[in-house]
Amino acid sequence: MRPVIGLIVLGVAMLAMGIVPLATQGDDVLPEEVAIQTDIDVYIPIMSSTVGIGLIPVYELESPPETVQLHWRTDYGYFVAWDSPDFKVNLLGPEVINNGEKIYWSYDPDEMGVNKPAVEISLQVEDAISGRVLAEARLKIGWEEQDTASVISGINTLQEA
Repeated sequence: MRPVIGLIVLGVAMLAMGIVPLATQGDDVLPEEVAIQTDIDVYIPIMSSTVGIGLIPVYELESPPETVQLHWRTDYGYFVAWDSPDFKVNLLGPEVINNGEKIYWSYDPDEMGVNKPAVEISLQVEDAISGRVLAEARLKIGWEEQDTASVISGINTLQEA
């Protein structure tokens, strides 16, 4: 009986660590994968060279790109669009749905000098019609010296169909 319990505990631990995928790959499951790539690892609002940490979705899809949307969320701060030709800063808010364009994460400069929570950014690749989540990635941001946001880690997960 003890070996069976040990195997169950080991299996649950492996699932929790992502060593064993929760979803099995059947013929009807699309192997969608997504990751969040950053253009810098640290950011502070007084930096004049950028408006935030650039977030680039990197994904491999079997679904046609026009049939999916990307759903970004942050639990602290907000997303910003900043692109050519005019490089005008457009505040997007803490939740954004787009088609894969690069966006930036930032926070309010008025909150400098204040303790801030750890940040989690999530990105879901969704079916544009049904909203079904095909794949998800997470990015964690911590703090150095109270005001410098620092990329800690990213977690990629495959979703069940």
